[in-house]
Amino acid sequence: MKAMVLAAGHGLRMRPLTLLRAKPVLPVLNRPLLDGTLAQLARVGVKGVVVNLHHLPETVVQALGDGRRFGLRIRYAREETLLGTGGGPRAVREVFGDEPLLVVNGDVRFGFDLSRLVSAHRASGARATLALRPNPVPGAYSPVVSDRAGRILSIAGRPRPARGTVSMFASVHVLDPALLDRLPEGPSDSVRDLYVPLLAEGAHLHGVRLGGAWYDFGRPSLYRDAQLRLIPGCGRDRVLVDRRARVSATARVRRSVVGARSRVGAGARVERSVLWDGAVVETRALVAGAIVTTGGVVRAGERARDVVVMPACAVASEGEAGGEVDWRGDMAWVELR
Repeated sequence: MKAMVLAAGHGLRMRPLTLLRAKPVLPVLNRPLLDGTLAQLARVGVKGVVVNLHHLPETVVQALGDGRRFGLRIRYAREETLLGTGGGPRAVREVFGDEPLLVVNGDVRFGFDLSRLVSAHRASGARATLALRPNPVPGAYSPVVSDRAGRILSIAGRPRPARGTVSMFASVHVLDPALLDRLPEGPSDSVRDLYVPLLAEGAHLHGVRLGGAWYDFGRPSLYRDAQLRLIPGCGRDRVLVDRRARVSATARVRRSVVGARSRVGAGARVERSVLWDGAVVETRALVAGAIVTTGGVVRAGERARDVVVMPACAVASEGEAGGEVDWRGDMAWVELR
């Protein structure tokens, strides 16, 4: 079985973090976001994966390599122009052959069992099977309506409104790769340009409601909050500190993630925050509800609350950063949205 991971987006909602790395490889619990996805693909028997690239492609290649550490073979497909969720797989159609194809958005973290999705697809005889989950925010995600047997009746009210079980699409699906031949070359959307027309023709599309964690990192504050919830262990003040980090014996770290080769100085306090690899918090500084990126430094005695601290050279303007910027010498402090 083969798979495609969609990793080519600009990550505009996640700025300023995505000025430094592509969204699919932002660190989550001190590992690139895509690490978990690739490990799950390997567990369901996937051997070959295509990963498409556009924004900061070198950060994705550097983070994932050739896939060997996951037991996979990764092939990269660079897109000069963004091709979308349909056009990306369509451009590399010849790679997939005739076996069912797993397609996964690279910017979500999920904890559900992919084997259930694959098994349901093979058993249903559907042209495509979508992973569905309860819709926590109906206004934020388009409704997918399915009947009791799991057959999808409508997506976002198309091709016509329908009654049934309402869910949301979890950005993971299995499809017959021959369906990609229906799409034109160039940009297209898998839902709008493929699945909705198929529904209008009466084709069988299946949906499987899956439990487990699911996170769409829509903006930096959600990215921070999700990691604080995901820290393993019990208790309100649990932490995840990489063994290669240096934390002073007199520093206090509470409910935070601290990356490799980061440094927390004497008397410093880090609370409800995420420190990327190589971040620095100097003596007696306070970091609360913040993200300090690689190369970011909170100077001695400074108070960084609800901001992203990052090298100023990575930020050209407030508009590019996605929020108000406090320029502090060689550092940029960007409001955390």
